[in-house]
Amino acid sequence: MALTEQHSFLVSTLLSILTFSAMQIFKTCLTSSQLMTILGGFTGSILFIFLLTAVGNLEKTLFGSSFQTQLKEVGLCLVVSMVASASVHRVCASTCLIFSMLMIWTLNRISQEVYSAGGQVSQVKKKKN
Repeated sequence: MALTEQHSFLVSTLLSILTFSAMQIFKTCLTSSQLMTILGGFTGSILFIFLLTAVGNLEKTLFGSSFQTQLKEVGLCLVVSMVASASVHRVCASTCLIFSMLMIWTLNRISQEVYSAGGQVSQVKKKKN
């Protein structure tokens, strides 16, 4: 059973707060090695997805179901998640950017597959003899 926009907003906001809190609590652990620093950046990209979900659902609740999340909201969520990652370690911010770009690309592909009107039609040109 899917959540409504209001409930999804609340859940994703709560998960954003919990993810940020966990990043701050485990700051010393996340900066202990190179691999853990990369994990800190991945955690920041998870924060990015939670923030983007919260902002998108809030906008759908306030502006109607036909409203779509735009580039400025994506940029704002990305900056917030990168600042949160940078508060752990500078390298976490750059890996957060890389992982977030991969995640937003994946979300875009999934969205196109699920919500596209029809399939992609390829045109084949035949040569006339």
